[in-house]
Amino acid sequence: MLDTSVYALNDAQLRRYEELEKEYMQMFTDPKNCIPKFTIPIKTSFNPTWEEILADKDVMLKNHLERNARHVEVGDDSTLNVRVDFGTCVVANAFGCDVFYPTNSLPCAKDHVVKTREQIFSLKPPDISVAPYRKFREWSEYFVEKLPEGYHMEFPDIQGPFNNAHLIRGNDIFFDMYDDIEAFDKLMEVATDATIEYAKATRQWTNAKEGWLYDWSALWKGNARISNCSLHMIGRELYLNHVIKHDVRFIKELNGARIHYCGSAKNVIEEMAKIPGITGIDYESLLHDIEETMENVPEDLTILQPLGLSTDVAKKILSSKTWPFKKRNIIFRLRGPDKTVEEAKELYRRLRRVAEN
Repeated sequence: MLDTSVYALNDAQLRRYEELEKEYMQMFTDPKNCIPKFTIPIKTSFNPTWEEILADKDVMLKNHLERNARHVEVGDDSTLNVRVDFGTCVVANAFGCDVFYPTNSLPCAKDHVVKTREQIFSLKPPDISVAPYRKFREWSEYFVEKLPEGYHMEFPDIQGPFNNAHLIRGNDIFFDMYDDIEAFDKLMEVATDATIEYAKATRQWTNAKEGWLYDWSALWKGNARISNCSLHMIGRELYLNHVIKHDVRFIKELNGARIHYCGSAKNVIEEMAKIPGITGIDYESLLHDIEETMENVPEDLTILQPLGLSTDVAKKILSSKTWPFKKRNIIFRLRGPDKTVEEAKELYRRLRRVAEN
């Protein structure tokens, strides 16, 4: 059994992470005066395969704790989060989809349980006690019991209403949007119901702090995350006409949530930002202009974007003495390759110095 006491924080470290959480909260309470945040990928000597991680809850937990220990050494803006990682297919598997296990990678849905439109009208959300959910609950409660003070359970990968509908229906879902919108709407209603129920349950099982969300090495306002990867397949009009209402209902039911969007469609981010109760958006920086996004997304939403050191954005930051963009609530998640502790310390020092000026 894993001895997690070796990862315990001392009093000074606990105070440091309390202050970091206050800085993240300021992103929502005082966005014009907050400091941009940077999380940096750091090398670790503990590198199990995904086969080893998925087979043993102690290995999965240790993998997270070892990576967090490097962030403690570096002192970047990463909160100390751990989560149960079962890939993108947990809700789909609960509906009955088989699971595929790629070599040294997270599992994913292998097939699509809804083969015909007729099946949609008899589809029901899975019971919250089905096997995939039971396993997630068991591992999560074990993690909660083992975590030292100052560490937090990160929100799991629940996907989102449209992503989960896509997983259980397959690519035929896009034909449904044109050929049988009644069937599509019914499928989305059931997928949304299931995603809401699972999201609420995971918050209970992970002892989540009401109104706040540990996610992607940061602290966000809200109670959940929607992953909207499948929106990459459709444009703004289809999203507004047929999908966004389900995101609206999910966010209302969860009393606030953020959205992950890795698509390229123009003006979709701006439409998401209008959803009542949305608290933040992360997006693919290679597909959207940072300055345009910072201007178009209201300041009461925190935004996150990946940052490669070879990009013009990174070069502009590192070559400046003062912050070169609009000062607002933004998180930069640096892309690999992983840095050594000393490399990460120096890089963070340079980035933070510019961000503070």
